[in-house]
Amino acid sequence: MKTRVLVILLAIIASALLLNAQDPYGQGATGGQGAMGGQPNKAEIAAKLEKISTELQLSPAQKQQMLPILKEEAPKIQAVKSNSSLGPLQKGMQLRQIGQATDAKVQPILSPEQYQKWQAMRAQEREQMMQKMENKQ
Repeated sequence: MKTRVLVILLAIIASALLLNAQDPYGQGATGGQGAMGGQPNKAEIAAKLEKISTELQLSPAQKQQMLPILKEEAPKIQAVKSNSSLGPLQKGMQLRQIGQATDAKVQPILSPEQYQKWQAMRAQEREQMMQKMENKQ
């Protein structure tokens, strides 16, 4: 019973964390921080935009509309991830809220097909995080 509850809790946390956690801003070894350990920099945000653009085949106008959304989202994600006073569940819930707000802004920009791919990308990210969490146990 305890294992089942733990697995469910881990699934919820991983799902929330992965709404935006596909190494969205070049987080790599710096733990989600920019090259100097602070906020994500312009190059990291541009790299994220290029990845999204390639995967979703964004038009130039769509890329232009997505950039301010990513610029706004990046420091919010970083602030939550670096907040040591929050527990994993609290961080997950806050990241989920950020992700939902981003989705609401992104959806009108994307075609239905692109938005479906966007959601599939997110689902894949959640699956990868679940695998990482399972491997750590």
